[in-house]
Amino acid sequence: MQFLRKYLWVVLGGLLLLIGVGLYCLDPVTFPFMPQCPFRLLTGWSCPGCGLQRAIHATLHGRFVEAYAYNLFFVISIPYATGLVWGRCGYPRRLRPWLQRRLEHPYTVYAYLLLFCIWWIVRNVLGI
Repeated sequence: MQFLRKYLWVVLGGLLLLIGVGLYCLDPVTFPFMPQCPFRLLTGWSCPGCGLQRAIHATLHGRFVEAYAYNLFFVISIPYATGLVWGRCGYPRRLRPWLQRRLEHPYTVYAYLLLFCIWWIVRNVLGI
């Protein structure tokens, strides 16, 4: 258990890197074996993550406007996610506690979750 706790961030980082390489190489629009959204298949509505694979693929290729069109919330979430990762394992170490206190504060997390839910409703009402 100590080994897992010590190297958890390394394993997660490696897994994310592997997924990123896969999404960089395989275009979700043309590759037929990419997973489909189960929520959309069952209900016909878009979930907040619909278009995420295509948005990540477009972002990795530097096509930010295209990524914005696929999933607006993902593009807006990139700075927040980057800050969370930087707060956990970034350097210089003296900035990490300051960043963690602000990004992991309950009000910040609640605001992010509220925006997430608003995005879910808005994208279905407007058909985005």
